[in-house]
Amino acid sequence: MRKLCTSADTKEVSLTIYNGGFGAVKEVRKVCLTGEETELVFADVAQHIETDSLLVEGLNVLEFNYDYDLVSRDKLLQKYVDKEVWLVKRESGEKRKCRLLSVEEGGRCVLEDYATKEIYIDSQAEIVLPSLPSGLIVKPALVWKIAPSKTDTVRVSYLSRGFKWIANYVVELSENVLNIAGWAEIKNESGATFENAKVKLIAGDVNRVNKGGRFRYFDGEVCVNEATKCYAEEKSFFDYHMYTLLHPTTLKNNQTKQINILSGSNVPYKKYYQLNMYEEKVNIVVEFANTKESGLGVPVPKGKVKLYKMNEDDGSLEFIGEDFIDHTPKDESIKLRIGNAFNITFDCIEVERKKVNGFEHHRYEYTIKNHKGEPAEVHFEHEIRGVWEMVSSSHDYVKKSSDKIEFVVSVPADDEIKVSFEYKVDRRIEVMLRK
Repeated sequence: MRKLCTSADTKEVSLTIYNGGFGAVKEVRKVCLTGEETELVFADVAQHIETDSLLVEGLNVLEFNYDYDLVSRDKLLQKYVDKEVWLVKRESGEKRKCRLLSVEEGGRCVLEDYATKEIYIDSQAEIVLPSLPSGLIVKPALVWKIAPSKTDTVRVSYLSRGFKWIANYVVELSENVLNIAGWAEIKNESGATFENAKVKLIAGDVNRVNKGGRFRYFDGEVCVNEATKCYAEEKSFFDYHMYTLLHPTTLKNNQTKQINILSGSNVPYKKYYQLNMYEEKVNIVVEFANTKESGLGVPVPKGKVKLYKMNEDDGSLEFIGEDFIDHTPKDESIKLRIGNAFNITFDCIEVERKKVNGFEHHRYEYTIKNHKGEPAEVHFEHEIRGVWEMVSSSHDYVKKSSDKIEFVVSVPADDEIKVSFEYKVDRRIEVMLRK
């Protein structure tokens, strides 16, 4: 005896969505099995289900099939080859009983009239089929062969491709502070609709395996704290972060949904300029601290950040650039490179190179010009290879690593500065003799 269970029988559904193109579906449905059933059709499942991930609670499944041989014109006609169909003329409505001999490419049919034995080729009449052939279904379904059992509900969990989410941010810059809003963009292309679903978003590097080897999905994160008005709450889960939307939502198939997940106001920031000796342009950088004291202090997801600034002439917000950030834990800084400076230029030259007593001396000079009507803070790094020692420097610097130093200088308005320094690299060869 066969029992049909559809989405109309759903009591509860929840989704856990990962940013790598997949998600976990968990459903509780009413089934009302009496113990006489030997087959259960669990319909309205995601079309891109990973059948090897299926978990079933509430009944004993002996074997199952995933049927996705969905109804289409060609499939219907192929099922009726060498069987009885009706040919109906569009003008008069006259019906003739025929045998379908073949279905050619493009859907053209060859039929034989039962009464006259005439052959109809590519007839313009309608072909009417007596019924839906067995083996074809209108929606994807799991067909389970089950041991006789009595139960009111069944719990089903599975993974499915076709789910995706990513974080997007909009930042509005004021003079010294910024406002930020974060959105989770959720896409459902799984082939199924989920009504009033409880939705969770998982953040972390979740390992998946395919036939070609291992691959990893990165998942963005959403965040919330006491000061923000967001529609998700965060907690640690295993070695990841789990973010649960505060209200159920409906995810229709082929739908993209935006949900507000992060907000912060009056977050202090600083703007400066970053130059690189290997590039021609100077980057504009906006940096702010992801701390509780600054108004954030929460995990910030990987995603795209768009920045706007108000035009004081007409009060409109103007787009000034965008950047892509990796996921950032709390108490770390977020740096956004939003474009190239128009009025800041620089020149970097190696003024001198010489060898003295086995040491190779290098002298560099950076000339930075500020054509703006206000001072500009400029950062730049310089790499030094080998064992080295600074001989002299016109400005203070910070040793970032064994082979990198950084200068931070303030260039006055409509002026320029020269940063010069000399270092020596040990090029002596040390020979060790064995006794």
